[in-house]
Amino acid sequence: MHPAFRFVRSPLVLALCLACASLAHAEAPAEAVSTPAETPAATAAPAPAHTGWTLGGVLRGRWDVRFNDAHGDGTRRTSNHLSFDTLILKADYDGRDYFASAQYRFYGGSVLYSHAGGYRNYPGEVSFPLQAYAGRRFANGDRVAVGLQPVVLDEQYWGAQVLGSIGFVVGLEEVYAPGITYRHDGQGYRLAAGYYPTSTPDGKGISRDGARYSTAFVQGDSYVPNGTRTSERDLVAATLDWDLYRHDDITVSAAVSGLYSRLQDESGTPQGDGERRALVASIKVGNGSWRGKVLVARQDISLPAARDTHVITVGGFDASYNIATKGTVVFAEVGRPVTLGGQDVDLYASLSRFIKDEADFKDSQRLTLGGAWTHGRLRVSSELLVGRNDPFVGAGQYTSGAAEGGDDRYKTSLFTVIGYRF
Repeated sequence: MHPAFRFVRSPLVLALCLACASLAHAEAPAEAVSTPAETPAATAAPAPAHTGWTLGGVLRGRWDVRFNDAHGDGTRRTSNHLSFDTLILKADYDGRDYFASAQYRFYGGSVLYSHAGGYRNYPGEVSFPLQAYAGRRFANGDRVAVGLQPVVLDEQYWGAQVLGSIGFVVGLEEVYAPGITYRHDGQGYRLAAGYYPTSTPDGKGISRDGARYSTAFVQGDSYVPNGTRTSERDLVAATLDWDLYRHDDITVSAAVSGLYSRLQDESGTPQGDGERRALVASIKVGNGSWRGKVLVARQDISLPAARDTHVITVGGFDASYNIATKGTVVFAEVGRPVTLGGQDVDLYASLSRFIKDEADFKDSQRLTLGGAWTHGRLRVSSELLVGRNDPFVGAGQYTSGAAEGGDDRYKTSLFTVIGYRF
């Protein structure tokens, strides 16, 4: 579930681009399941019945309708774009004892990375890895993986949304970093822990430090007001989830997670380093075809007192923006599969909100109503987004929506992403 234009001064254009490219998250829950080697590193799974390499990818296009867009002079308009989204290349290996996975993504050549934004506008102008790891299974079922992989903070995907939740905006949902992880499956519980010495490497793009998939602490671009320059180091995270109740078609499970990291100052001035702490608790419920999840995440970022300690710059998809350093994310989702006209469709609704500690900061929130279906090698996902002070939804919210806030108005957009798996 970011491309901003380095040379475009208008935050309206920045918001347009960010919301578009965030659909990289569209690959998330459904297609992750189709990648065999992702399963051992991300969730518990037995050794596969069939082993070997799987090579392939996904070619995606997208259709975006934004009901609260803006012209260059700031006047409001509704925009409509049908364009190329991304090319994804994958390589996966599953064996009895070993597994591995790599994925690289190519962007550019679309309305998201236009000449007006300083791009030459060709496919591949912006590109970066999503993951690249290898691991081993042990006789007792434990697994160890090394490389660029998901940070073990609650589930990799909090819900079914293509764009992700506000948790993705502030760097808590679906985060990737190079490191080593350990997973253990016990009787009725699962434990995962990881150490990540450095942050995801910067890829190819025109931003200063933002060519990455997941939200990371970066060196802010010139268009970010009071942008910071930091990088994350020595990240430690762990998640414990366990079964609370299982009877007939009803299942209830709970999870608690924690994260700590050091934020290294990259400004070249003797300000010292900062710290990030996060705690997450969630409950999942299943009842037949129905599913639901409630999650609360607390993030506390401490920065040297020599600067404004209330905001910090993060980035991804060749862009950067500010977020509040202290706040609580609440998330809830409900969903179920249905059959419409003979086609199986997964329907879901989610609501997330970033409640900021600063009294004069405006909270960020997002409502998502979505559906996804698969037909052969095609997968189609459509979502209606309603956001307020959300960097990914509506014009004018990008650089500061997740920090001080934007115009505090609800913005609406509708998009469809179509992926062909090969």
